[in-house]
Amino acid sequence: MKSIRLLLLLTIASLLFSAGPILSAPSSETKESPKADKASVKEATEEYNQGVGHMDKARQIAIVGDSAFAYNYRATASAKAGREYEKAVENFVKATELNPEYKEAHNNLGFCYRKLGKLAESLAAYDKAIKLDKDFAQAREYRGETYLAMGELEKAEAELAQLIQLESLYADTLAQAIKLYRLNEFSRKMDNSETDQ
Repeated sequence: MKSIRLLLLLTIASLLFSAGPILSAPSSETKESPKADKASVKEATEEYNQGVGHMDKARQIAIVGDSAFAYNYRATASAKAGREYEKAVENFVKATELNPEYKEAHNNLGFCYRKLGKLAESLAAYDKAIKLDKDFAQAREYRGETYLAMGELEKAEAELAQLIQLESLYADTLAQAIKLYRLNEFSRKMDNSETDQ
């Protein structure tokens, strides 16, 4: 039973990791903050781009180290990837300080915090991104995955409902993560019932 479960989870994991998360590039709609002058916006963009570079590098490292995990919403197990996510966090924090309305930087900051296992910080960053753009589908999908990592299925399902209402392709990604979460919970209950006997 456990070998079948492991095989199923590894197959699903390989499908998830081969697709990889879709990163958000800065949109042309990113507003300049009244506090941010043109030099700050340019510097914020440079920090953002450096952060994306570190995040991409971390993701590539983590694909190998985390391939045994069936859920892409978990924190990375790779220390090397973790160091790259930490570097990305520094860049995204600087970008959001230089331009507080940089929704993509807030979103990617949330992603990196989640991969570092800092779930409260992750949610705070996604909340800021969504406050700037209530229809920011990628931030909603990532926030849903963070809720799953916290074991808050109902909140993840609420994010899925929002994505469906937005008719976003990210709804499919979050729906898949929710299905995998439920499968894992069912499998865990089965394992516990076998041990109790």
